[in-house]
Amino acid sequence: MTGPAESSRGIGDLFGPRVDTSELRDIYAPEEVEPFTVRPGGIDNLALHSTDVFSVPGRGEYTVDFSGYFRVVRSHPTTDEWASAEIRVNIIDLRLLGQHDELGEVRVSLNPDIIASGQMFQAVGPLQPKACRIATGAVFDIPQMGVSVFNKEPILLMNEHVIRMPPVDDPSGHALLFRLPLYDRQDPDGQPVAYLTSLRYGADNYITEAEVRRFREES
Repeated sequence: MTGPAESSRGIGDLFGPRVDTSELRDIYAPEEVEPFTVRPGGIDNLALHSTDVFSVPGRGEYTVDFSGYFRVVRSHPTTDEWASAEIRVNIIDLRLLGQHDELGEVRVSLNPDIIASGQMFQAVGPLQPKACRIATGAVFDIPQMGVSVFNKEPILLMNEHVIRMPPVDDPSGHALLFRLPLYDRQDPDGQPVAYLTSLRYGADNYITEAEVRRFREES
């Protein structure tokens, strides 16, 4: 998929720094992740699910369930201790598919013009959860409406209950947002055509390299 029109390019530079991937390996299933344990950096290929709520002016509100995968870069941790370690993260690929009775098929991908960047923070103790946030730019393709929309302000993915690195099999993620405007990629400087009003997500476990290829081929 191509990015938004030229007038919207460059805004993602403000979302955060890029993590160096030159010395990091891709990690696929099978992979065990122990709780409250610091791991070396890597590129995690994980299943993902979410439930998003969209408000479309003049049409109504729509709840869509999505499933798919995302690819997340984790930097090497700052320390080997769970409580004190901090980690930089980037989402570098995202493929989600949802179906809705009125909207039809809806596909979500990562905005290629934006660095989806975030951080996993320190915990208050060795057996206490960490918090993580990632500022993300996404593209929502809705063929039945004849539009492909994107966010200019970040979708701030949050999780305050992280006990694994990465947070596999964790359904407690949500987005910090309030009527986030979504713009038509063909008219990026026009008025919003929809709003993202709620997003809850869960990171599932590692998937295989073959499953990653299938998600990419089907997108």
